[in-house]
Amino acid sequence: MFERLCGLRDRATAVVHRDGRLLLVRDRGFRHFSLPGGGVRLGERPIDAAVRELEEETGLRAVSAAPLLHCGTRDIFNTYHVFLVEADGELHIDPVELSEALWWDGQTSLPLFGYVRHILRQLRWPDIPDSGILES
Repeated sequence: MFERLCGLRDRATAVVHRDGRLLLVRDRGFRHFSLPGGGVRLGERPIDAAVRELEEETGLRAVSAAPLLHCGTRDIFNTYHVFLVEADGELHIDPVELSEALWWDGQTSLPLFGYVRHILRQLRWPDIPDSGILES
């Protein structure tokens, strides 16, 4: 109840990597990059929200997903549920939601939201483990 009154929202976040690069997105109207994801709908499981948001935003389809429990975080507005997602397909952004998406090598300096930096520190990125992925 307290969280609803204070505006805290559950958000699902997908960590997707390919060939040593991490998928980042930039929402329309924002300068900073984030990980794909979005709000968890009423009655929806966070893992299902992460898979849905990934496909809606980027066109990528999840093959498998696993919770990264040690990476969950929160800020004054959101509680982030984080999932390692293996995804197939080609990157096609939804221009209504996103202005940009890219596969980041971690070497190029990019503006990242604080929660993204926190998650990447927890993952010790770029060495994200491939093991432990469960079918969604």
